[in-house]
Amino acid sequence: METTEEQTRQERQGPTKPEVLSIQWPGKRSSRRVQRHSSFSPSSPQFTISSPGLLEEDNQWMTQINRLQKLIDRLERKDLRLEPLEEEVIDGNSKSQVLLVQRQLTVNADDSAGFQVALKVYVESAAAQSGCLRISIQKLSNESRYMIYEFWENSSVWNSHLQTNYSKTFQRSNVDFLETPELTSTMLVPASWWILNNN
Repeated sequence: METTEEQTRQERQGPTKPEVLSIQWPGKRSSRRVQRHSSFSPSSPQFTISSPGLLEEDNQWMTQINRLQKLIDRLERKDLRLEPLEEEVIDGNSKSQVLLVQRQLTVNADDSAGFQVALKVYVESAAAQSGCLRISIQKLSNESRYMIYEFWENSSVWNSHLQTNYSKTFQRSNVDFLETPELTSTMLVPASWWILNNN
C-alpha cells in the first residue's frame, strides 16, 4: 500500500527533469549541452544502490569522463605553433639533389608470372648500377598493379640507365604484360634528405 502511494506521489510531481550541464569550449563552439538524467546520477536522491560496488564503479567512470573532458579542453585550447620555414640554400650542381622515379604498372592478370620474372631481372640489374641508390616495389593487394620507386643520384644517371640493355628489355616486355601504358613520374628531392634518412 505504501509503495503505491509513493508511486502516485511521484507521478503527481511529474517526471524528473534532466540536469543540463553547460560546457564551455574555446574557439568556434560557444558551448555544448550535455544532458544527464538525474535518476541515473549517483548524487541524485532517487539513485538506489543494490551493492556498494556499483557506486564505486560509477564514480570511476565519472572520474575517467572528467579526465577525458579536461584533456579535450587542453587540446582544443592549444595554439598551433609552426616553426619558421627553414630555407635551404643549395648550389646548382647535380650532387645537391636526388632523383625519385615512380613507375606505375598495371599488369594483365594472365601475364602476372611472366611480369614478375622480368621485374626481378630488371630490379637486380638496376640495383647493381653505381648511380642507383635504392629500388622499392609495392604491389597493391586488391589489384594487379605495381608501384616501383627508384632513387637515382641524378637525372643524367637515370637517363643513361634507360639506355641500357636490361632497361630496354624490361620496357619491351611491358608492352606484352601491361593492361595500360606505364605511368612514370619523376621528382628531384634535396640530397640532404636522402643522407639524413639513410645514416
